[in-house]
Amino acid sequence: MEPGVGFEVATHRGLIVLGLLTLILKSLIFAPISWWPLAFVCLVPWLLMVGGATLAPRVYLHSYLMGLVFFLINVRWLYPATGAGYVAMAVYLAAYFPLMACAVRSIVRRRRWPLAVAVPFVWVGCEMLRAVVISGFPWFYLSHSLHGVLTLIQISDLVGAYGVSFVVAAVNGAIADVIIARSAARRADSTKVPGRSWRFSAAFAGSLLVVTTVYGWVRLSQDTISPGPRVAVLQGDFVNAVYDQGASEEEKRRVYLGLIDEASKEKPDLYLLPESPWSMYLNKEARDYFASYRESYTQLRGRAMRDRAYLVTGSASYVKTPYDLLATERRYNSATIFNPEGTEPERYDKVHLVYFGEVVPFRFGRLRFVYFWLNKLMPFSDHGKREYSIFPGEGFRTFSMNPTSQPGESYSFGVPICYEDVMPYVSREFVSGGGASKRVDLLLNISNDGWFGRGVQQPQHLAICVFRAVENRVGIARAVNTGVSAFIRPDGRVHDVVTGDPNTTWPGVSGFSVANVGVDSRYSFYSRHGDWFAWLCALVWLAIFLDYWVIRVRTRGDG
Repeated sequence: MEPGVGFEVATHRGLIVLGLLTLILKSLIFAPISWWPLAFVCLVPWLLMVGGATLAPRVYLHSYLMGLVFFLINVRWLYPATGAGYVAMAVYLAAYFPLMACAVRSIVRRRRWPLAVAVPFVWVGCEMLRAVVISGFPWFYLSHSLHGVLTLIQISDLVGAYGVSFVVAAVNGAIADVIIARSAARRADSTKVPGRSWRFSAAFAGSLLVVTTVYGWVRLSQDTISPGPRVAVLQGDFVNAVYDQGASEEEKRRVYLGLIDEASKEKPDLYLLPESPWSMYLNKEARDYFASYRESYTQLRGRAMRDRAYLVTGSASYVKTPYDLLATERRYNSATIFNPEGTEPERYDKVHLVYFGEVVPFRFGRLRFVYFWLNKLMPFSDHGKREYSIFPGEGFRTFSMNPTSQPGESYSFGVPICYEDVMPYVSREFVSGGGASKRVDLLLNISNDGWFGRGVQQPQHLAICVFRAVENRVGIARAVNTGVSAFIRPDGRVHDVVTGDPNTTWPGVSGFSVANVGVDSRYSFYSRHGDWFAWLCALVWLAIFLDYWVIRVRTRGDG
């Protein structure tokens, strides 16, 4: 859109209004509000700002401020865990909005791309970058707003959740193109958007939406899901805090053991406890070293043997490594798998660690002095007197089970821990690793969301996990402290939520739910090939961004 043609905004007030509209609309589309139809229009005011502002610096300033306020409002659940991290996260994430704005503005104004084409590539490219930069924060994707619209999310088994975001962004771009074209027509300047008629934009976005819908109908009509093992997900309600843990560890243990005993009446094949149900080390090396943790091991092992069931629980693991040049001891965030025979349990150590929550960066190497400074700032380090950082596991281990309820059957499963179910690549590594066939039939997600109180974070976490099920065509059982604990079918349908009240799905209750995990015979294209589509979008975004800088250098213009 050349300057002076179409929709124009010349004042700060106009930019503030447009930015505020996108801020409000975008805040309403995510769980627990989930007004998903607004997802198809939430970016339109911002796109009108990007294309219509007469001065580029104003676009970037207002885009950043809009992003900053959005994340300060919508990531506020992070504050109870880390106030400094909450602010830093918002400041960092807001930077993606001006980065997207300059690319979109340049390619539309100078290269005359329709917004319907430019916006989805740029938006998805930046979503991809958010998933990998600084350990990744793939939260608040456009696609996550559609977690309950099963027809529209089935394409995730081809292109991941990013493909759904692409379609939603294209519709937003097409609507903005139409508004710009109609505005230009009323001014008798032009009846077209840059280089293409608005009809092309509408046809492009409409075709994507139709193809997505038809594909969803086809996939949902296929009879490929069968009942797998019977799993009991257990949910306590213990809010955590850095300096005040609330309930005692003994009380937590009593509650969870009681839930196991209650759930045993429904004869599950496997009990699933959350990450860190109470403080315990369960690996043999730790039990030999810490006698106080042997009782927890004995109680959990005894219940697995008593009920002829498997039992999966979050725990810590401790290994002394006196001859290791890096550290004389190593601790891990683990999932421990007890079996009905009572033999030594198996273990998966979490691979994808959360920066500052589980590990402080620069722990080893030439920048170790930075690590010491950062470690002193962490509340868990006792002002730098202890190193609380844990070590990552060596790989994505899988396990097998022979359920009592289905004699002769065998199932394999992986156990993504906490935030790992948010990272698309982790679930794919469990399911496939890019191999010729599925490695697992189901996923068991254990998490402790009690660090974030009781609120919007819990249903948002569940909504994101829905996409891991569809992407890889696996059923998922989730056990989460403070919720939301539930089951997800391979088509994304959430069922048997632990609520205590059948009419609500809000977290903050203690209880259990028993159901069969769905097993899907399909092996998805996404599982085999991963985030090829998202990386393609990121490369297109990078090319657009480089083109922006080339034009800026040559013309010394405002971009």
